[in-house]
Amino acid sequence: MGERTAKSPEPEFDEQGFLKMMAGLDPLTVEKLAEEIRIGPLTADHWKVIDFVKSYYREHGVGPPVVKIARATGLSLAQICRLFPCGIVRGAYRLAGLPRPAGCA
Repeated sequence: MGERTAKSPEPEFDEQGFLKMMAGLDPLTVEKLAEEIRIGPLTADHWKVIDFVKSYYREHGVGPPVVKIARATGLSLAQICRLFPCGIVRGAYRLAGLPRPAGCA
C-alpha cells in the first residue's frame, strides 16, 4: 500500500509486540504489522475479525473468546485459525490494537 503519513505516529509496543496503549491504528499500520507477524495480506475475513475484536473490547474491556468471534463473523473456528495461525491473541488482538491480556505469556 502507500507510504505512512506524518498524521500516523508510530505506535509504541511492549516487549511482546502488543500496544502499550490502545489507540486507533490506521489500516496501513495494521497491514504493516500483519506482514511483520506473517499474517496476510489481510482479506475481508481478517478485517471482519479485527473489527469485531476491537468493537467487543471497547464494549466489554476484554478481548472476546474465539467462539464469540466465530458467531459474530460467521466464520468457523477452523477458518479463524487459518486466518490467524499464530493465535487469536498474538494475531487478531494485536492487529485490533488491544493491549496484551493479563496472564498472557
